[in-house]
Amino acid sequence: MTFGKRQLMIAAMVAALGTAVYLNWQFSGVEPVSVTDSRPAESVSKQLGQTTYVNTEVSGAKSEKSDVSKSETSKKEKVKETVQEVSSILTKEQQEYFSSERAKRTQSQDKAQEALSDIIEGSTSETAKKDALKIAEKLANTIKAEGDIEAEIRTKGFSECLVSINNGNCTVIVAKGNLNEATALTVKDIVNRQAGIEFDKITVTEI
Repeated sequence: MTFGKRQLMIAAMVAALGTAVYLNWQFSGVEPVSVTDSRPAESVSKQLGQTTYVNTEVSGAKSEKSDVSKSETSKKEKVKETVQEVSSILTKEQQEYFSSERAKRTQSQDKAQEALSDIIEGSTSETAKKDALKIAEKLANTIKAEGDIEAEIRTKGFSECLVSINNGNCTVIVAKGNLNEATALTVKDIVNRQAGIEFDKITVTEI
């Protein structure tokens, strides 16, 4: 009889414990730990904490990606606005002039490179090939210098410019409106740093 009462008491305690665990799970939203799990409760708690931390990191990464995407979009919009602003500052005649002269310069350089390439590939004279290679290298450096100088001049507030380097001399043509003694000196300094041309061999004019 005593054994029967003890069994009933144990069964009642197990039922009460099960009810308590179930209610705790319902209100906390956390899945109850299996009775057969051999890991200590402290270890399980740590793992739950780690899971929450990982989720937070992922959320943060998504947020950072979103911020980067917004930043890139903003930069592209600013560049687009700047291009439109430059185009609106230049008159139609100025736009046509710079476009035409830049095309002529490119065409002349392309012809020179083609001629040098023919000499390098077709000449039987090693001396001619070496000379052509030196000239081709110099031409490539000139083309790069002209582009770099033009890019830097635009950052100084000039809406447009055209740079031509020839035989140790440099001519810079800028859009009319921003040229004065100070800005001319700035342009010459840029040319001097980028191409190593002396100030007295640099001419700055406006159109």
